[in-house]
Amino acid sequence: MGAIPKYNGVENLRRIKMQKSTTFVVVEGVDDVPIYESCLSHMAQDCSKYDIVFTDGKTAIREFLLAHQAHNAIFIIDRDFQDIEIEDPRLVTLDRYSIENYFICSQVISHSLKFALNCKFKDAFDAFDLSEFSDFISAATEELIKAIYYYQKVLSKNIEGERPAWSDTFLCENSSWHLCNAKIDELVRTLLPTAEAREAADEYYQANFDLPGSAIENFPGKMLKVSLQRYIKQQVLKMRPSAKGKYSDVETTRELLSAVIHKSDEIARILTPVVEFIRGREAQLN
Repeated sequence: MGAIPKYNGVENLRRIKMQKSTTFVVVEGVDDVPIYESCLSHMAQDCSKYDIVFTDGKTAIREFLLAHQAHNAIFIIDRDFQDIEIEDPRLVTLDRYSIENYFICSQVISHSLKFALNCKFKDAFDAFDLSEFSDFISAATEELIKAIYYYQKVLSKNIEGERPAWSDTFLCENSSWHLCNAKIDELVRTLLPTAEAREAADEYYQANFDLPGSAIENFPGKMLKVSLQRYIKQQVLKMRPSAKGKYSDVETTRELLSAVIHKSDEIARILTPVVEFIRGREAQLN
């Protein structure tokens, strides 16, 4: 069996400068590569015409765009709350916090469920209800999203040394899909350790936060991965009690949803400029 080629983020950016006849789609992290390939392989079908690579996050992408005029690459970044502070025609920004937020979509989940439930998409779509999940998450994260927004936009820029880890915080109640209020409060206090900081965060959020959509679009999607997996599993068991082995863990659920994420109208819309870039490059090279 042949070895899988491995490059790190710095090497991938170097390849863009050296391999000028290759078309590159650059994403923020290595975990994003197979998800975007799943999307683009259905939108720009000949994958041999372009190479999807990762780099070391948004800062590396910003520095590359400012320093190099390479026109053989297009870059995709999460919207999150960290403004890259540049405009560049080679840059595409998601309209949700991250690629994981597009998993929280009835279209995507229902296309996955049709295989688990052995039914047609319409039947899965009609049977699956995401509203309970969406409404609960929006209410449960109301204070936490203010803390994260203020922390990323203001506080993190002034912290020297080690910063508190928060993006992988486990928020669920025991074995439930519900988020735990105590865990949320603890994380809020970690990010905003004083009453003054929490008051400032609330004021800053009210004055500056103007992103459209609910927490499903704006709250960090990775922090909801366990809750979403457990919710889907619960709904599947309600619809088909014999399907006990379906959606049994986070990684398997991520893989199942990644395989059908291209079915999302929203992800197709946001990636249209990437497809146009790929096709434009193909026309130039031919």
